[in-house]
Amino acid sequence: MPAFSKPEEIYQYIGGIFETAFADADLAAKLAGTGLVLKMVCTNPESALLIDTQNRRVTGDAFDAPADATMTMDSEVANGYWQGKVNLTFAMARGKVKVDGPVSKLIKLAPLSKKLFPVYVENLRADGREDLIVG
Repeated sequence: MPAFSKPEEIYQYIGGIFETAFADADLAAKLAGTGLVLKMVCTNPESALLIDTQNRRVTGDAFDAPADATMTMDSEVANGYWQGKVNLTFAMARGKVKVDGPVSKLIKLAPLSKKLFPVYVENLRADGREDLIVG
């Protein structure tokens, strides 16, 4: 599976997908309803995104920021997830995604994120990043 080569790509594409979600009134309200402040830490390359669902904010380079839950994974897994190619529950069970915090709140995000899979892939295509698209 393809992965990102620098943290800025993770902030742009994965952070961008949350900004897209916050711009959609219905989806933003559902995300805010979770009350979750989520930190996504990726390896290869090292990056940390903070997603504050209630305040509709995405912050990059947020390694030291406090969060309700932290998900840690390789950027390859994160990229595959946002394309609908990685099942979050199975990835957690297999240790490909490590979670610190309330798993139940994270699982509530999964159905909401599915609406964004096509948008994520389209964003990659629009930028000519076919190298990141999982076949």
